[in-house]
Amino acid sequence: MTARILVVDDTPANIQTLAATLKPQGYQVSVATNGQQALEVMSRIQPDLILMDIMMPEMDGFEACERIKATPAWHEIPIIFLTAKTETADLVKGFELGAVDYVAKPFNAHELLARVNTHLTIHQLRSSLAAKNAEMVEKNLALEAARAQITRELDIARALQIAILPSRFPDAQGCLGAARMLPATSMGGDFYDFIELPDGRIGVVMADVSGKGVPAAFFMAVARTNLRNLAAYFAMPGACLAHTNDVLCTQNPMDLFVTVFYGIYDPATGLFCYANGGHNPPLLRRADTSIEVLSGEGGLVLGAMPEMTYAEHSIQIQPGDRLVFYTDGVTEAFNLADEAYGEAALLDTIRTHGRGEAKTLIDAIFSSVTAFAGQAKQSDDITLAVLERNA
Repeated sequence: MTARILVVDDTPANIQTLAATLKPQGYQVSVATNGQQALEVMSRIQPDLILMDIMMPEMDGFEACERIKATPAWHEIPIIFLTAKTETADLVKGFELGAVDYVAKPFNAHELLARVNTHLTIHQLRSSLAAKNAEMVEKNLALEAARAQITRELDIARALQIAILPSRFPDAQGCLGAARMLPATSMGGDFYDFIELPDGRIGVVMADVSGKGVPAAFFMAVARTNLRNLAAYFAMPGACLAHTNDVLCTQNPMDLFVTVFYGIYDPATGLFCYANGGHNPPLLRRADTSIEVLSGEGGLVLGAMPEMTYAEHSIQIQPGDRLVFYTDGVTEAFNLADEAYGEAALLDTIRTHGRGEAKTLIDAIFSSVTAFAGQAKQSDDITLAVLERNA
């Protein structure tokens, strides 16, 4: 695009000379004979550069420059003074008012064109940079708005995800339970469940989906829904895990998997039957403070390969015993020194606080893990559940 130059001078000969110098170079030339007229011209057209005399009637170049620079729409337009005034004070005043250069009269055409070209190039580069900065600001604002929208939606999804997990343990004679999940990201892949079975027994689930974030959260919902639905039809935990695994293998386009521990507690007898699909086994704190790891052969994680079998085991829960279920986000919580919380610390906390109610024990473990991790960022979902027999 051809640059437009506004020539402001009250001497016709100077105007003619300047026009004769500039027009052959392809510049469009507009003319004003004093500062006031220059402002009127600029209200109709906006020049890319101004060549301005200082000594003019009605409004001199200094006042015109000051008014131009005070107008936001004109502030960045470069002004070159054309003047015979070469006193240092005059030069300094012009620069202080916002001029970018001086050309002394009588001017040399080659020098004038060189200075005009230089300042037009600088002005165009500044304008281009300002446009790109404005575009970047606009894109950043749009990005921030989109990020805020995603954050709001993820917060809602997280609340819904937590809401689908049971908020309380089923009412049953002689036993209590509690659970808590803390996702590492806005949405988690861990889940727990308490399932009231038709025969009065209670199913207890602790699970951990591979990965984190939205994919893991969706697969978590799929896994929990299938296991909960199938639990009503299969009385034993091994059979329930096997059928859940087969279903998940057909609903797993992203090749995720989930570790699942599923146990069934009989409140009437205290018998706990269980099967394990690749999950870390629960810890049983006896009333005498001794702690056992629930043993027995486990099976493959769910969702990886169909037609798997899951061995079943059982253990007797005595009055005063507490069964602690957890995901590896507990033992693999790291501090700033990159040290893991570990199973030994978990055992110590369970041994120390194990006489409290289920919720109290969970709170104690969470507090211990949080204190250990300090300011370190949570690297994995943390989920705990406790089943206690009190009669």
